[in-house]
Amino acid sequence: QSGKMKPVIDRTYKSLTETPQALAYLEQGHARGKVVITVE
Repeated sequence: QSGKMKPVIDRTYKSLTETPQALAYLEQGHARGKVVITVE
């Protein structure tokens, strides 16, 4: 092993407009890894 950790990404949201959905997903306790919101 190289000693590096790789994060587990559970779900990805494509824009800041999806932030409420991302927060709701987290609050419901469904996340089993990181929830990512992509900002461009």
